[in-house]
Amino acid sequence: MAQSNDVGIVTEARRLAKVATDNKLKLPGGLDAAGMTTEADKAQKQLDELDALNRKRKQLVTDKNAAVKALKVLIKRLRTGVKAEYGDDSTEYEKVGGKRSSERKAPVRKPKVA
Repeated sequence: MAQSNDVGIVTEARRLAKVATDNKLKLPGGLDAAGMTTEADKAQKQLDELDALNRKRKQLVTDKNAAVKALKVLIKRLRTGVKAEYGDDSTEYEKVGGKRSSERKAPVRKPKVA
């Protein structure tokens, strides 16, 4: 979503343009209410486009995360299948990224203190 400050500036510009039009104020420096409204419309259009792109980006990130999660599940299933078929000390299991049981480091046991 657009930042609230940006939306507030657009809203304020529209309000000021309405005040100038309703009260038939003569604005200094070549300013006019119609020009202010036009600029507010341009800014609002940009804010709307940015919001749409941010929503699309968020959806793409969500889709990417789901795809990566599905791949992780497939990889885990593949390794589990290879482990079940060939054993956890096989070269096949090592080739698919598993750690062979013969290469696992034994836990270090602390001696008991009397």
